[in-house]
Amino acid sequence: MKTIQLLFICCLFFSGGDKYIQKPSYPLDYSKAIVATCGSSSPTENIGTADNGKFMMHLPGWGHYSYQISTTSDSAQVYFDQGLTMYYSYHMKEALASFKEAARFDPNCAMIYWGQALAMGPYYNSAHTYLIPKNISKVLKLMNQSAGKASAKERDLLKVMSLRYPSSDADTVKTNLNAAYAQGMKGLMSIYPEDADIKALFIDAVMLIHPWEFWNNDGSAKEWTPEVVNLCETLLQENPKHPGALHYYIHLTEASRKPEVALANAQLLKDLFPGVAHMVHMSSHVYQRNGLYALGVAANDRADASLVRYDSLARHLSLNKHSSHYFAVQAFCGLTGGMYTKGMQDAIKCRKSVAPIYEDTYAQYLYMMPLFTQVRLGKWDELLKEAVEPDTRWTYAGILDNFAKGLAYVYSGKPNMAREQLVQLRTKMTDPILKKRRIPFNTTLQSAQIAENILNAVILFDQRKNAAGISSLNEAIKIEDEMIYAEPMDWPLPARQFLGAYLLKLGKPADAAQVYKMDLELNPGNGWSLLGLYQSLSALRKVEALAEYKAAYLKAFSGAEQIPPASVYSR
Repeated sequence: MKTIQLLFICCLFFSGGDKYIQKPSYPLDYSKAIVATCGSSSPTENIGTADNGKFMMHLPGWGHYSYQISTTSDSAQVYFDQGLTMYYSYHMKEALASFKEAARFDPNCAMIYWGQALAMGPYYNSAHTYLIPKNISKVLKLMNQSAGKASAKERDLLKVMSLRYPSSDADTVKTNLNAAYAQGMKGLMSIYPEDADIKALFIDAVMLIHPWEFWNNDGSAKEWTPEVVNLCETLLQENPKHPGALHYYIHLTEASRKPEVALANAQLLKDLFPGVAHMVHMSSHVYQRNGLYALGVAANDRADASLVRYDSLARHLSLNKHSSHYFAVQAFCGLTGGMYTKGMQDAIKCRKSVAPIYEDTYAQYLYMMPLFTQVRLGKWDELLKEAVEPDTRWTYAGILDNFAKGLAYVYSGKPNMAREQLVQLRTKMTDPILKKRRIPFNTTLQSAQIAENILNAVILFDQRKNAAGISSLNEAIKIEDEMIYAEPMDWPLPARQFLGAYLLKLGKPADAAQVYKMDLELNPGNGWSLLGLYQSLSALRKVEALAEYKAAYLKAFSGAEQIPPASVYSR
């Protein structure tokens, strides 16, 4: 029976593996790109023990999920379960250390080494940076040497795990290895259709091949998306508390036009895995896509505290004490939710969490998050008085500084100084560093062009050159619409919210309403466009839905110190 099953898996791979071979949409010349990272990297180094000889201790708040393996040791099973949940949670060091601790209690259990090999492999947020660890061959050898005591299903899992890694030094093309692994997991799904974890690991395998590539900008699904989304939904129906399914479903749907489908997942992640930082943080991915900004801010406070706690419990692992990504999403939620005091606190934490250099334009973006907060909330005096001058070597930070100060000068009645900021901004636009793409997301040049067009438009409107101002904002919108989804957005101030506000000022509420409706398709639940749409419909005397829209924007601004006067602050 085993031979038949493994032949079936191999036939599936060799007959249909091409389906899962990725055709990269990113530049293969990495000199023209930088690579985005979020969360922990895959642990490729040796994991040592603490002073007490343990690789890992029982961690608080990881839940109770269990995948039964062939072991007679309760401790081995518990640490295996902890490791698997950590893998599903993208806490890779904690996962590997947990699996190694499990091996101390049952060194002859093949599935424990399978777990180690799983944790040493790539995952969604490391797909573009992953390097195959040199010591993986030792782990795979121990895994295969222990296979005699494994069940038939476990032996099949061991076989597929071997597909994840090269059989020789020459066979190191990651896309081919990932495709082989995905096809192997799909074969196991056919043999073991009731196994929830095989389904989850297949979803995970496909996500490795297509990281952050599940939806087109027009809202349509990529070719490979329906299969894994439907499978994940089925898995959640069958096993609504599965850690991998709960987590992966958020990633699979967050860039879609219906991110609200994962709202229940957000609450469950916080309830079921309250001590696991990334799981708690993932709830904020959903909240910031559905206008629940206050919840997003609170979730990241909890996530940050969880990072600190795990680090304090496992000092020997040198875990992340804080995450610039958590702070960035938190700051975005704060500024978009109108929470100036808290938003500035989190934006400053975001600034302090990075050390920008010339080449790292994304770190420069995070460094400038306080200015985005002040622009979003119209704090023009504070911006001009308190702005921290960025290092002159940081081109993109300088562009954002020019953008923010230019707006502040226009809205403070100093148009000449605003125009000077635009001139300075444009002199920086030719720097080739802006063309580097942050794989798998966007070039900094796209964001810089949006900044240029918005500032130019605001100056033109101030000069009563309204047609030219509208044209400039439409150009910003065009560029923004071509950008790949990221969280937080690589450009956090939607250009449509500027256009809608100026159309209302120009007495064009019908046009403004259409602009706001489109922005709400792209940024569901955001209070700025809900407020703008409410104001547009009020001007049109369309009273039927006014109460609904007012309630919606008040909900989005539930944590704000005050309700904004319009979809963007001006004078």
